[in-house]
Amino acid sequence: MERRVVSAGTPAAPTTFVPPPPVPFDALEHVLTAGSVLHRVHGSFPAGAFNPGMGGPTRFAHFTDAGDPSAGIVPVLYAASTAEAAVCETLLHDVPLQGGRLSRVKYHGRRETTLVLQRDVRLAKLMGAGLRRLSVAPQDLTATSGDVYAQTVLWAQAAHAAGFEGLAWMSARENTAEAYVLFGDRVAESELQETSDGLGPFDRPGPGFRWLSAYCALVKVELLLS
Repeated sequence: MERRVVSAGTPAAPTTFVPPPPVPFDALEHVLTAGSVLHRVHGSFPAGAFNPGMGGPTRFAHFTDAGDPSAGIVPVLYAASTAEAAVCETLLHDVPLQGGRLSRVKYHGRRETTLVLQRDVRLAKLMGAGLRRLSVAPQDLTATSGDVYAQTVLWAQAAHAAGFEGLAWMSARENTAEAYVLFGDRVAESELQETSDGLGPFDRPGPGFRWLSAYCALVKVELLLS
């Protein structure tokens, strides 16, 4: 559902109406089984470290435990089912789909790492039948712009309150792959085992840089060297 743009001189309203999460939050369960491989793009944080609340708002962070707000912010970790989706959801997040440029500052010091789950993890399913069950469309929740993150994060808080350990959805920027957010008070860093199979650093001249250069060319993104 679209909202009208307000007149000039007043703050613009969000372009998308995000419905509130249903009560009760009876989402379908998406289980990532033990042995599942997660792809993560990260910089200063170790591969398996959860963000305790640093940085600006994102689609599903930051939020507090609805039952105990005094407990503080719930740490989160974003990952994806493929390296391509992990890159699209991070480095290329703000690059227009029509093409654009990726400056060096965006990928310098960052790397792609693979993590293997050591146990089954229960996620709320925000894709396919999971969206229909919750009566919400991708464009109103998992494919919105950043101006409605204050509303989309309420869905993460609701999933957390319902006992889920995170969320799963289809990446809007690489829509053949799944994206995930895990809740750090439900999933421990020790339950994510780092492997040596990741692309590694994106800085040139290593294999990570060559992979990123080839992928950017594929999706019509100019990879800048400075």
